Amino acid sequence: MIDFFETAIEYYLTYPTWDWLAAARIVPSNTTQYTLSNIQDTLTEASGALPYIGCSGPRYNETDAGQGSDDNGRTVISEVWYYNHVLGRPQDGNSIPVNTTYTSTCAKAENAVWYYEPTSSSVRD
Repeated sequence: MIDFFETAIEYYLTYPTWDWLAAARIVPSNTTQYTLSNIQDTLTEASGALPYIGCSGPRYNETDAGQGSDDNGRTVISEVWYYNHVLGRPQDGNSIPVNTTYTSTCAKAENAVWYYEPTSSSVRD
């Protein structure tokens, strides 16, 4: 019998978001900002469907770079959600990727999104 926890871990490894972004040269940085559409395109191609990308932090039009802009999206990536239609248990892998129906909370302006380097307090086991 396959261990449930081993199967669950394998399931979550099917969405290696950091690796997919790194392959497209989108890496955590405290000095470089990225464009939301580039991140979305990369993750859509890798996963088979458009994921939801959520951002926190200041609104772009409240930053120095965004002064005068009507883009009020947030500027720090904080979450990525993948959606699937699933037959049976998700960890069995019988799923079809589907696009998110939610609009990203991230700024859409060019080079407006931060994908910060993790700190020891932000990474959990």
